[in-house]
Amino acid sequence: MEVKQFIIHKLEKQSGFNAKKTERKAPVAITQLHADFMSQVKDVYYKKSNPIYGVFDSAAASYPYQTFLDSYLKGNLAFSAFTSKALGHFEKIINEVTQATGGYVLFCHFITTEDFMAVIVLNDKESYLVGDDLDLKSDFSLDIEKLDVANFSNCAKWNNNEDVYLSFTRGKKDVSNYFKKFIGCTDYTSAKESSEKLKKALSDFLIGQGLDKERIEAIKSEVFTYCEQRMKNKEDISLNTVSSIVNQDDPELFKEFAASEAYEVSSVFKGHATLKSLRYYSFKSQELTIVFDSKLLDHKVIFDAGSNELLIKEVPEKLRAQLNRQAPAAETNE
Repeated sequence: MEVKQFIIHKLEKQSGFNAKKTERKAPVAITQLHADFMSQVKDVYYKKSNPIYGVFDSAAASYPYQTFLDSYLKGNLAFSAFTSKALGHFEKIINEVTQATGGYVLFCHFITTEDFMAVIVLNDKESYLVGDDLDLKSDFSLDIEKLDVANFSNCAKWNNNEDVYLSFTRGKKDVSNYFKKFIGCTDYTSAKESSEKLKKALSDFLIGQGLDKERIEAIKSEVFTYCEQRMKNKEDISLNTVSSIVNQDDPELFKEFAASEAYEVSSVFKGHATLKSLRYYSFKSQELTIVFDSKLLDHKVIFDAGSNELLIKEVPEKLRAQLNRQAPAAETNE
């Protein structure tokens, strides 16, 4: 990880009162400490906070954070000025929420495989240590294990106009709502996009586990049964529940895999009919093995119940070549 810019401001607020901000005037001089710190934060963010995903609202005038960020990325605004403007906007937002509280507001521009801007609100936690006199002492440290208020903006994906480029810790609902308002995210990943991401993550994960086809199909079928029931009841699909279905002994394993940067599966989302393709038709006997995606039924795979025939249309080139090699040579007339 390369940390390009790093600054911390303070926004103190008690419930029922307006916030008081204390700004750092200039970014810190980056050291290995900052890179190590952000690496730990990033790990906690993706592995424990169960992010949800979305995009900026199109009404940029009403949600100015995206304008501040764009100006900074284009070199029209210094990093300290960008964070100062963003902090002022955040102060205005939380002053509108009686129960809102502040904390240390961290802005960090960092690069892993892609370009990110992170905005994180951190708080102190009391900790204990043993002093030189071998007695207990009370101390305070930043609680990075509890990221209730955080946003990662994938600047590369945003600049490339990709479908999803914002992510948030799920957090408490009221906190999540005003923080998303501050960032300007009112449009979350569509049901179809979220469902496609889940399918891709599930397929890659199960293949990576080295499971046989029967076990993979059984797990996919069980996941689909759960998703289908949630969709019928018009309820959200929970990544936690799916993860428990995938691996009851270690439900965190798939959740961390699916919520990672590579797949970006939201913690909760609306299901879409595309999830039906999780359920494959498969058959195996001593003479015949056939597996096909259910979405091919009635399109490239046609079943005629009357004649008890299964027709495969548009045979793939490689399979057709195999079949042609096995076919007897045609007779010729001389």
